[in-house]
Amino acid sequence: MTVLPASTERSLRRWARVTFVSAYLVVLAGSVVRMTGSGMGCPDWPRCFGLLIPPTESAQVTWTEGESYDTGRMLVANDTLWVVQQPLEAGSFAKAQAEGWVRPYDKHDYALFNPVHTWVEFINRLIGAFTGLPALLFFGLAVRHALRRRGWRPVLAAVWTLVMLAFAAWLGKKVVDGNLIPGSITLHMVGALAILAGLLVFIADSLRRERPMAWRLHRGWLAVATVLAAGQLVFGTQVREAVDGLSAAGVMRSDWLGALPDWWKAHRTASWLVLAVHAAWSVPLWRQGGDAKRLAQVVAAILAGQFLTGVAFSWAGMPAPAQPVHLLLGMALVLVNAWAWTRASRA
Repeated sequence: MTVLPASTERSLRRWARVTFVSAYLVVLAGSVVRMTGSGMGCPDWPRCFGLLIPPTESAQVTWTEGESYDTGRMLVANDTLWVVQQPLEAGSFAKAQAEGWVRPYDKHDYALFNPVHTWVEFINRLIGAFTGLPALLFFGLAVRHALRRRGWRPVLAAVWTLVMLAFAAWLGKKVVDGNLIPGSITLHMVGALAILAGLLVFIADSLRRERPMAWRLHRGWLAVATVLAAGQLVFGTQVREAVDGLSAAGVMRSDWLGALPDWWKAHRTASWLVLAVHAAWSVPLWRQGGDAKRLAQVVAAILAGQFLTGVAFSWAGMPAPAQPVHLLLGMALVLVNAWAWTRASRA
């Protein structure tokens, strides 16, 4: 491993941390989008109803005679979403349609407007866009560090972050274009997790402190726990997509649990395996005291939060506020495992 010079280390780690926090905020914002059902609040990408600043009232997205519309503007008429083909002053909609001034949007057939959903989704996109700024600065610092012949490892971490951010942005477009098609949302979450894990591994790997020997003894359990927690997170996202399908079909929230396919119970049962594996490495560390004990306490707190929100799903009708908490804790568990494994495996 290349140990970075102290000043460079501090600067790179600082911006890696800023990028990490920004990316985690994107995950938080995305979970709020899911919780509120705002995924299609903006039916197009990267704009929102063809506008840079989203609409705030239905009159802004409804065909209105006498109004002027620019090319690309998206309007709702006859329960259909239309795209303006050229600048025009709205007259008869039938005439505009007949003469080709507007055409139906061909990516999907979603044609609803809810100002709350629109702005929740727009804020989610803004946070995602701003995440690119610290990522670019981190990349610039890493390249400068490499040009001074101090090692290319930070560049690899920065490039990984930028590539995964671009992938997440592209996938976000596909999610909207496909009207939240199954599977794409899970991939979106996996992309965000990959960004966070890459940054966290770099931060842990660049630390100057000596390797905690107590942690090294449990590298095998840490590796198993990381893979298991990641699999459980992806499985949980699949359950959530099944819930989205029930919601779209008009099933009442109180009936979601009973209407889910039986395979979701494997996710619930696997939580006991997750608990057992984490206990295998965290309980011995708890007894060590110091940093090892603090790490074990963090893991215990995350697991407790996950179980409480899981119980809320089963016994309180899947309350909406518990959903983002459960997701964020699941992601935190994967990242804590990855952090601990990296520190324990450092040469």
